[in-house]
Amino acid sequence: MDDKQLERSLHSIGKACFVKYYDLFQNPNWSREDLIEHLMKAEGYYESGCKTRISQSKRIFDKNRALDALDIIINSNRLPVEIIEKARKLKIQK
Repeated sequence: MDDKQLERSLHSIGKACFVKYYDLFQNPNWSREDLIEHLMKAEGYYESGCKTRISQSKRIFDKNRALDALDIIINSNRLPVEIIEKARKLKIQK
């Protein structure tokens, strides 16, 4: 996964969504179906949107680009401060 593909994946997921559900996306104890159900209830996303977000998130983790994704989010100037701060905390933890 190159940088352009990483940017596209983050765009498909939503940077705030990636940060908000970072731990769930990488948690092997959560099935795809559980994640879909959770995102639909918590965020009101359609099933197809949930599937896209989940598959793109898994792709980022599988390609070992999660820390790079957090860097992109941290350097974004269009996100709420809370999201950027959470991304910083996640990066420190990893």
